[in-house]
Amino acid sequence: MNGLMMNFDVNECAKKDRIAQEFIKNINPYRAKPSLGIDLRSLSKYAKENQKSVQLMSESELKQFAIKN
Repeated sequence: MNGLMMNFDVNECAKKDRIAQEFIKNINPYRAKPSLGIDLRSLSKYAKENQKSVQLMSESELKQFAIKN
């Protein structure tokens, strides 16, 4: 063996696959997800138009996009 195959561990790969399958098994794509309480589409549009990172926005800017219930 040479190159990447020398470092390939079948047991580690199988373990990672089992972990991923266990995670996927618990996800129900048909159940409604809880709201994040923020309009992500408008927020990302605003960030792009103003060339700002969402992480660098102030609290007042973020509150503009809160979903009112």
